Amino acid sequence: MKLFFCNLGLIACLTASLLCTQTLPSQALPGAEKKAVQTASCYNQGVQAYQQGRYKEAVRFMYDAIIKEKAGPNAWLYMANAQYASGNKQQAIDTYRRIKSGFAGTQQAQTAAQYLQRFGDTTKETSDINKRDSSSDASANTANAEPPLPPAKVLKELRARITITKPVIGHDPVSARTIAAVNRCFDKIPPKVQAILLKHNIKFVITPTMIDKYPEGAYQTVAGYEGGTSKSCPGLFDGDTIVLAQSTVNEDTNNVERAASADDLEATFLHETGHALDACLNSYSCTKEYRHNYYLDIAHVPDNVAQKISYYLQKSDAGQVESCAELTSILLGNEQGHVAELTTYFPNTLKYIKQKLGL
Repeated sequence: MKLFFCNLGLIACLTASLLCTQTLPSQALPGAEKKAVQTASCYNQGVQAYQQGRYKEAVRFMYDAIIKEKAGPNAWLYMANAQYASGNKQQAIDTYRRIKSGFAGTQQAQTAAQYLQRFGDTTKETSDINKRDSSSDASANTANAEPPLPPAKVLKELRARITITKPVIGHDPVSARTIAAVNRCFDKIPPKVQAILLKHNIKFVITPTMIDKYPEGAYQTVAGYEGGTSKSCPGLFDGDTIVLAQSTVNEDTNNVERAASADDLEATFLHETGHALDACLNSYSCTKEYRHNYYLDIAHVPDNVAQKISYYLQKSDAGQVESCAELTSILLGNEQGHVAELTTYFPNTLKYIKQKLGL
């Protein structure tokens, strides 16, 4: 009970720190139009989610704000605070470290340093992060220190983290075929990568459709789906959880589409696993080193190929983040999509990812 109240106190302090560093936008009024929700920025939606205590949603919105909207240190601080408030202390510490090193001299960096000190984090965050980003081998060795469990038990622990969402709006339940597809993915993932997922407490959810898991998502756009809502989203990475939808829902008719094939389910799951690993390793797809290798590769992509893989060539950090997730999925055994094009034209980026994962 004492620990519970201490955590509540710290969350209150975290919220106060944000109030001190910026003027928060007002919360949406009850009964606001659905259109307003759809057009609100990821950042504003994240602020609202945080203020309302929906911390996991806040993490997801702030991550999208950083990637899609190039949001600055306030978004990073919100994300770190929301990670802690949702129970992901280690991820929060990693994010505070990145704020301290990446936004040195700002009030947000000072706030991050204060919370690192409160958490008892005595590592040399700034110098260590810079060294890890400039030395792939050192990063891989640090990231892939396996827990004191044999690979068979690691795999068993990961499978034990699978949660099945029950259909809450009359949709078909998750089938044995879908569960089997996820289990095949686990069998494909190398032990070193399994260890990273276990160490960072990554969880897994299989849901009939995305709106069975997130009913409010029927009225919110999802990053990467060209204005679509969670209805048409086959999978996502939410803070510390990989969520896989068995089927999507038609945006116009609300009819449930035919269940995805086993191959498509595996491809989606492995892609979202790529996002999870990126988050576990301090969002390395947004580092200068990743960007360097990515730019070396995209400079040689022919125009006819660029049209096919345009999703992975998006401007800002979105192209880096999505290419990292998809290339990681290929390394983990995904054979769907533009495997030939990506493996042919992204040799430097693939090599960098392998080094980060210790493969």
